Amino acid sequence: MDWNIFLSVICTAIAFVGVLDTVYHIYHMTVIDAAARGLKHPKLWGVFVSSGNQSSGLLMYLIGRRKYPVVNMTESNLREIERCKKAAGAGLVFIAVGAIGIICSISL
Repeated sequence: MDWNIFLSVICTAIAFVGVLDTVYHIYHMTVIDAAARGLKHPKLWGVFVSSGNQSSGLLMYLIGRRKYPVVNMTESNLREIERCKKAAGAGLVFIAVGAIGIICSISL
């Protein structure tokens, strides 16, 4: 068995898990923020933000939400957003570790 291929597959799986985790938590933060600002269809905004190619959906949401002040943000929502930020950061670490592992396994 070629260990470089095995290591590449494992690192790709780690990076993929990181991508899924990061996208899910960005979706969840967007839904909470959109609901707190009173935007219609917060789940649709979450899908729009998390599915945008090259973060165009996120950029449009961040520009468009300035018109809507926060009207209904509870303490539990703030804690949930902070938890999602940390979890998305952990997802980014998984992406970085996976990418570094892929590069190392290819270069060996």
